Amino acid sequence: MDWFIGHQSALQFWREALAESALAGKRLRTKTLPRKPLDASSLYEGNPWFLALPLTILVASGSARKEARSLMCHVSSGEFPQGSFIRGDKELVVSSPELCFLQMASELNFVDLIKLGYEFCGNYRLDKLSEPEQGFRKDIPLTSVAALKFYLNKAAGLKGRKNASKALRYIADGAASPMEPVLAMMLTLPYRLGGYGFEMPRLNYPIEIGPKTQLSRSKITYYGDLYWPGARVDIEYDSDAFHSTPDRIAADSIRRTTLNSTGVTVITVSRKQIISNSRMREVAKVLSKKLGKRLQPPMPEFTTRNLRLLKQLLP
Repeated sequence: MDWFIGHQSALQFWREALAESALAGKRLRTKTLPRKPLDASSLYEGNPWFLALPLTILVASGSARKEARSLMCHVSSGEFPQGSFIRGDKELVVSSPELCFLQMASELNFVDLIKLGYEFCGNYRLDKLSEPEQGFRKDIPLTSVAALKFYLNKAAGLKGRKNASKALRYIADGAASPMEPVLAMMLTLPYRLGGYGFEMPRLNYPIEIGPKTQLSRSKITYYGDLYWPGARVDIEYDSDAFHSTPDRIAADSIRRTTLNSTGVTVITVSRKQIISNSRMREVAKVLSKKLGKRLQPPMPEFTTRNLRLLKQLLP
């Protein structure tokens, strides 16, 4: 009998699996969950999928719950949109990235849910086991903002849909590392959550530079970390870990000069600026002039909210 996993177990699966291979699994037409108890004895003998125990499984009714140390059962008697589950391995059926995001909307706070959305729609996975130093590895996106929106529109009766839909307003595709969403959320979340309320940027947006503005006769394409195409503003996250070599510094300097020569404003933001309320406000002031958005006065309650948001983003 198939094991339907979701919530934290599905999240672990998607973070550890290679996305291309895992997404190639067959999307099932199944709309309802198992109604019979599962035999958990095999999990004691050896966990065949190397997922943390207790395993979070999905069942259709209370009578299908299994009392076992190795299991945590979630009951859902409603119908799921077609394609909600993907064949992961022998006897293993996994909640799709879209369903997993919806399930986590009932377990994560609002800010952490947005961070998860950026991760699922981005080119990285949080993975301290394989990448203990930087804490993430590169991989293709598991889904997209458009795919999440499409799924949520079909999942009208499922728990967590309201929170998931709200979070989706503040998520963008294409993040290349966890710090890009941190910076984006500091700038775009509404004032009531501690952000500056700017419009959503495009992440890692291609900026083509013609041959007239450089020595080469061919076009060159740069990718803006956080880019506002209408205002031609590019905010670059300057990572101390990866941008500190002489070659990297020289390349960044050439990049800024070239972009500036074509009318693109480049603003560089470091981690030290992000963790400083006063420094980030200076960044916000510059951005407000470029985007034509008036900043609200720095009221005491906003400073408190801003610091709370920072602690959530960088615990």
